[in-house]
Amino acid sequence: MNSLITSDISTSADKQLTNPWKGAEAIHFYLLCQRQLYQKDYNRAMKTAMRLIEYEKELQTKDVYSLVALACYFNECYKDCSKAFVKLERLPDVTEKEREAYELLAINLFSRHPPIDKQKKEFNCPKKDCKARITEYDINCRECGSHFSPCIASGQSILAKEYNTCKTCKHKALESELLYLKLKHCPLCHGKISIGEPTAQSAPGATQPAKKRAI
Repeated sequence: MNSLITSDISTSADKQLTNPWKGAEAIHFYLLCQRQLYQKDYNRAMKTAMRLIEYEKELQTKDVYSLVALACYFNECYKDCSKAFVKLERLPDVTEKEREAYELLAINLFSRHPPIDKQKKEFNCPKKDCKARITEYDINCRECGSHFSPCIASGQSILAKEYNTCKTCKHKALESELLYLKLKHCPLCHGKISIGEPTAQSAPGATQPAKKRAI
């Protein structure tokens, strides 16, 4: 595994090897989202669920959007929940019985809760010269196309300037989340982590140099 990560495999005939961590990431975020739901940490669960959309090839699409719908519903983001139901209803491999069940459930839910999202926190896109506004649940900027790396500890997009990078698997984690969760090992590869005292988080889009630590 280490040799695959450190070597240049961009010309490999087997494209599945271009990111050997992809499957591990998918399962990690899938389990993390469910754990956050059971802990009733619905805000974090929705952020992780939105991240799962990147892993439709590694996970079942139905499983992904079922979690998205569930997390959005409990987080009171009913518009995003409605979009997830539309995706589920239009899946080509669902049976007619399943499609009817989705439609009936959607009617029951959205007759009580109009498909309107609660207010979301917004930030400036951290990419220089991009003036777009993004929400706390976005994984990409719709204007400039920037992709926001995931925090391996919490599932949320890394928009702050301070984060740690695991020496073993090279995945990033917000220092605030590592401290909040009291983690002593990387959540993905279980390599030992070492972080300093809590430091102030930089605001998204700040101009000061990024401070990075190694796990």
